[in-house]
Amino acid sequence: MEETHQLTGVTAILRRLLAYSDKVFDLQEQWGEVRDFRPQPQIPTRVFPATIFLMFLCRLASFNELDQYANQSSWQRWLRHPAPSVDEIAYVSERMDLSSLREVLAHMYTRLMRNKVLKPMRGWRVAAVDGHEIGCSYKRCCDQCLTRNVEVKDGHRLQYYHRIVAFQLLGWDFRLLLDAELIRKGEDEVAAATRMIQRVLRRFPRSFDILTGDALYARAPLLNLLDEYGKGALMVLKDERRDLLIDAQALFAEQHPRIVQQGATTSQLWDIEGFTSWPQVEHPVRVVRSLESTHVRERIGKQWSHSVQTHNWTWVTTLSQAEAPTWSIVQFGHARWQIENQGFNELVNSWHCDHYFHHDPTSILVLWLTLFITHAVYHSFITRNLKPSLRHGHTNIYWALQMAACFRLDHWWPPPI
Repeated sequence: MEETHQLTGVTAILRRLLAYSDKVFDLQEQWGEVRDFRPQPQIPTRVFPATIFLMFLCRLASFNELDQYANQSSWQRWLRHPAPSVDEIAYVSERMDLSSLREVLAHMYTRLMRNKVLKPMRGWRVAAVDGHEIGCSYKRCCDQCLTRNVEVKDGHRLQYYHRIVAFQLLGWDFRLLLDAELIRKGEDEVAAATRMIQRVLRRFPRSFDILTGDALYARAPLLNLLDEYGKGALMVLKDERRDLLIDAQALFAEQHPRIVQQGATTSQLWDIEGFTSWPQVEHPVRVVRSLESTHVRERIGKQWSHSVQTHNWTWVTTLSQAEAPTWSIVQFGHARWQIENQGFNELVNSWHCDHYFHHDPTSILVLWLTLFITHAVYHSFITRNLKPSLRHGHTNIYWALQMAACFRLDHWWPPPI
C-alpha cells in the first residue's frame, strides 16, 4: 500500500503539468494550429511539436532516446495517435512552418501578460539579446553551416558550426525566451539579431521598453532602429579605440563618484549624458560607469581567505537621466546576464541543448522554439502552480527528475476522472 501511494505521488507531477499547460496555455489546441509543408501528410502536424515538447519536458537527450518509449500507452493516449518514429520526427521538423510555432509563443506571451507573470523591472519592461554556438564538427555539415579555420596539431582544419541569437524578456522572478534566429552564412551576429528584433517589434510592439546587449551590439544602426520605434538601448561599452569611451573616461576622471553599498558590494557610479562623440547615432547618448568591489570570503584547503574582487562596467544608453536613474541603469545592465544564466546555460546544462537533435537549419529552429515553449511552461508551472510548501527544499532539477520518472513509469495519462 505504501509503495502504491508513492508511485501515485510521483506520477501525478507530469500529469499535473500537462493539465496545467492545457488549462493556462491551451497547448493541445495550439499544437493543432502548427502547420508544415508536407505535400501529402499522413500524420497530423500537431503530433510532432507535441512529441518534441514531451521530449524536452522529460529531459530526454535525443530522438533515439525518445524512441525507446514509442510503445508507451500513456504517451499514445496523450497524443491521441501512435507515437511517430525518429525518421518521421526528423522529416517533419525540416518542413515545419516556423511562423506558426512563433504564434504559439505569441499566445503564451499574451497569457503570461494577462496573468501578470511578466512584470516590469523598476517600471520598465527590459529585454536582452545574445548569441550562442550550438555545436561544431569537422565532418558533419549542411549548406547553411558557418565555417572557420581552427589551428590543430598538424596545421589548420575547416570546422563547421551553427550559431543562434535569442531574444528574452527579463524579470526578477520569471523570464520568457520569445524568439530565436539562426545566423546565416556571410552575416554576423548583429545582422541576424537585427532581423529578429525587427520581427519582435512588429509582432510584439509593447513587449519591451529597453533592449540590453553586450559590447557587440553597441552599433549605431541598431540603436537608431530602436529609437525609431521609441525603445531605449543599453549596451556594454568596451572598445578602447572609441572616441565615445575616450571622452567619457576623461570626464569621469573629473567627477566625484556616487557610492552605493549593496550587501558585500560597494559600487562607485559615474553618469554623464549628452555625448555627441558617436555621430552615427542620431541623438546624444549617455555613458554610465560602475566600479564594483566585492568582499569575498572563501575556504581554500583548511583555511578561510578574504579577498576583494573588482569589476569595472561601462554602458552606453539612449535613455536620459530624467527617464532612468543611474542605479536603474546599473541594475538593467547586470540583468542582461539572465539570458546567459537562466537562458543558454540552463538550456545547455539541464535541457541537453549542447548538440543538434537533427542537423538541418529549419529543424534546429523548430527544436529551439519548441524548447522555448517547454521552458516557459515548466517554469510557469513550478513557480505559479506548485504551492510554496511543496517547492520548499527542492530545486528545479528535482522536479525535472520527477517528471522524467513519471514518463518512464507509463502511468501518467489520462488524468483520473
